Amino acid sequence: VDGEVEAAAVVEKVDMKKPNYGENAANERKWKDIQSAFASILKSVLSNSASHLLLKRDLITKIRLEYELWCPLCELFAPNPFGPTSGSKENGTPSSALPGDISNFPHPVTAEHWKMIAASRREMQIKELGFVPVTGTLLQSLAPSGGGKHRGNQTKLQNDALEFFNRMSVAMQELYSKEYATAEQIHQRREHVRASTEQLVQQCDQFPNGTRVIIFGSSANGFGSPHSDLDMCLQLPPSVSLPDDEDNSGAKAMAKLAEQLDLAGLMNVDTTRLTARIPIVKFDYPLLDLENGQDESDVPTLECDLSMQNPLACLNTSLLLAYSKLIPQIQILASIIKRWAKSRDINNPSRHTLSSYGYIIMLLHFLTFSEPMSNGQVETIQPEKDKGQDQQHQNRQKQPPSAPAPIIPNLQWMDLTWPKSPLHTPYQEIQAKPQNQYCLMQHPTETDFWVNTHFNRLNDHQTTKDLQDRLAARNHPIPPLAILLASFFRYYAFEFDFKKHVVSLNSTLSHGIMEREQKAENDGWKLYGQTLSIEDPFETFYDVAHVLKLATFQRTKKEFAMAYSKIIDSVTGSNNAVWNRENISSQSGHDLIDWICEPLPHDD
Repeated sequence: VDGEVEAAAVVEKVDMKKPNYGENAANERKWKDIQSAFASILKSVLSNSASHLLLKRDLITKIRLEYELWCPLCELFAPNPFGPTSGSKENGTPSSALPGDISNFPHPVTAEHWKMIAASRREMQIKELGFVPVTGTLLQSLAPSGGGKHRGNQTKLQNDALEFFNRMSVAMQELYSKEYATAEQIHQRREHVRASTEQLVQQCDQFPNGTRVIIFGSSANGFGSPHSDLDMCLQLPPSVSLPDDEDNSGAKAMAKLAEQLDLAGLMNVDTTRLTARIPIVKFDYPLLDLENGQDESDVPTLECDLSMQNPLACLNTSLLLAYSKLIPQIQILASIIKRWAKSRDINNPSRHTLSSYGYIIMLLHFLTFSEPMSNGQVETIQPEKDKGQDQQHQNRQKQPPSAPAPIIPNLQWMDLTWPKSPLHTPYQEIQAKPQNQYCLMQHPTETDFWVNTHFNRLNDHQTTKDLQDRLAARNHPIPPLAILLASFFRYYAFEFDFKKHVVSLNSTLSHGIMEREQKAENDGWKLYGQTLSIEDPFETFYDVAHVLKLATFQRTKKEFAMAYSKIIDSVTGSNNAVWNRENISSQSGHDLIDWICEPLPHDD
């Protein structure tokens, strides 16, 4: 008790009283940091199995009662419902309204007191967020004690919940097939545009013989749509440079090429980005020949970006393409996530929100650190080094745990011999990437940085089939698409510790999730960042999420929680007091997807 009262006193000394928060954003941020730190202390006490040896039972109950006032999404404690309504301090705030003061907490604690705590937290969440977030896992939310079917020690979802997720999964597959699956005709059209552009490049005397045009980005990485723009780059022959030795960036050569593209009849040729780090020419490729007297505005076109050599973009494209081949669920999930992010206005780097590439990296990280369970759910894989002492001690008392089997392997760290090993051989990762002339590439602009290009490229059909067969032979099948989507939303809303960890495909099951401390030491990243950070798979010094501001990150995190809450409330039939939707539990899978991806109102 003394410790909690002392914590409240510290809050008072730093003059962070509630009514004064609005004075400036800095004070509000400090206040939230203080509450977050205090919540971490309470959580540590409650999760420590030895706490009962040091603290009285009634004190632990009161600590648990206070922790229930905490909302990790708001980063605030709800007002203490047991405090006095009079006897306020100078600023009008009751002493017990500040976290840490449990002097007015009831004893003994009854069921009615827990309801008062929940009501106070709910009222704060509606005020701060506009909805009541569902924070529990799928099983906690949909199969509470006594409500699920048990087999062994694991709870399974009830049949009606499973049926709901199956309907939503079918709707996701149908939406992908209708709007996102790229037909062979589209691939042929893109190849025609690439070949025609390459022919024009070869006619330009600014580039050496053998210069090729390569497609990269969403049109080639397996995560695009039929409507994706066409990103292309020039690839010079090995050990050959441009004829003009002074044209280091290639901007002059690209300017000459732009003139030739214009003369060849390509439309809206744009050279405004020739001064970028990697020069780019934009143009529209007419998909039909212009007939006599036909207005150019009536001709369908394909928007194209042609950049100077961009080996890292091609490398990233190859990596994502390899991932897209592993299991069909990846492409479907990515399409729904991108649809959701764009609709909710959190997919625009120019407005300080994440790019589509950032969301794909987040999805792949989630899938490589999640494991299908026998109860049809997914569980975050927790490396041994990240487990608490209590859990490690429990594991030592039991039989050695089975090796984790992620939903998909990490292609940069998977042992290349694993797919060909006998069935039921545990998933294996290498301890270090190879360092040789075949794997190391000098960065095109950062000459002091060498890129390790190692990953399983799945270049031939047999290699791909071996890995797919291995994944199909896992002990537990991959859960339905809708369960994966809901788990993805919850992972980044409530599980992923963005203050401690970095989203990275260079995280391994043996070393655990990449930590900010490591990135601060190796690459000079902020040690105490307030927003999400995403490491690029190859340019490991580059933070894909550097565009995020605190406000846009908080809004993005809120959107993750809202999407998860909509799914759970649709299953349970809860209208959440703020959704204002009729028959929420009877809506179809398509209706739920449309609701999750509901466009953000302009005034928001």
